[in-house]
Amino acid sequence: MATVTYDVEQPKTLTFRETVAAVAEKARAILPQAINGRLEGAVKLVLAHDITRLADGTIEVGSSSDPMKTYHLVGTTCECKDFTDGKAPQGWCRHRIAAGIDKRVCEVLAREAPQADAVPAPGTEPAHHEPVQGIDAKFIVWISGRPFVRHAGLLKLAHERGLQSLTVDWTYNDQDLSLAHAVVVFADGRRFEESADSTPLNVGKKVALHWRRLSLTRASARALRWALGCDLVAVEELADTD
Repeated sequence: MATVTYDVEQPKTLTFRETVAAVAEKARAILPQAINGRLEGAVKLVLAHDITRLADGTIEVGSSSDPMKTYHLVGTTCECKDFTDGKAPQGWCRHRIAAGIDKRVCEVLAREAPQADAVPAPGTEPAHHEPVQGIDAKFIVWISGRPFVRHAGLLKLAHERGLQSLTVDWTYNDQDLSLAHAVVVFADGRRFEESADSTPLNVGKKVALHWRRLSLTRASARALRWALGCDLVAVEELADTD
């Protein structure tokens, strides 16, 4: 199993890459021709998910040459020397370009992504005591005869199968949309990545005040489901769980 190259089959990652490429090509037609290799460098930053939108409205973008360094964008300004020294054509340093591409990609993916399934009206469900796809029955929720899995169950099974790390970070946040990206790594080197969104309209009433956090949980659940080969939808991915 460890010899399988998982990067070959990543439909959502390919969709992300294709979207980045399409947005970058449109940016190339709009940006000054003198930007030279800055666009290519910006694309690498976007593909590396090295853009973080902070709560104060500023944007943090990683350095393409120093993995330990980041630059902050405030409005249309950047603190990198390319920008401050006036070398970036019309102020378009690779960090500003990366932030612009990332924002547009997030908008496209959020618009094209299918909405989370609405939970069917719960009825009287029979008791189920057997594991489902290797997941303990206590983590399975049955709704109208269909099994759903709780995030905790996915995490427990992942630990049993050698989970080494699970990292989840926001990649975009505004008043109407939150996007998050999760990375799952196992002790044998297998790595899985997934993204998810949440909005005030596609979360349950019980978590409405914390709707942004649900994008983190959803991204984590999707990455874990893919890593475990589990095709059960997570309860946390549903639009309403009331």
